[in-house]
Amino acid sequence: MDFKKTQDIIVDYINKNYSDYLSIFGIENPFITTEFIDFDKFKKKFIVFIEFDSSTFSITDKWNDDCSQTEKLIVNIFLAFREDTPANLNDRMLNATTAYFNMNREKRINNIINSHITRVDFFKYVEANTNIFSSKLTLEINIEE
Repeated sequence: MDFKKTQDIIVDYINKNYSDYLSIFGIENPFITTEFIDFDKFKKKFIVFIEFDSSTFSITDKWNDDCSQTEKLIVNIFLAFREDTPANLNDRMLNATTAYFNMNREKRINNIINSHITRVDFFKYVEANTNIFSSKLTLEINIEE
């Protein structure tokens, strides 16, 4: 398993596809980072934080002739917005989440068996700040190595 390669594939997938889905809602392209969520450091209007959560591996039958192994990777995608009114931040957060959901459903990630969103959480007033809204999409990604 090459976790860095998988991270790069996910970042590349978002860079190549997300803008098409965001444009439907008139939302600008985000700044994408794999760094720790830090709203003091990152002050862009729209930021995508990518966070690897956990990884599990299927147990294969030792008599099975299959040389590959399947990995289930849980990835959290945070879509964070700032610098607008609470009503506009809420609308942008909901629309960007819809855009990501549609992209994930319609566009396959290269080298990934499948990817689906298992949960979406919405956070208003992040860090008790009325000017930061965020959603968190939890993705389950299956990779065969």
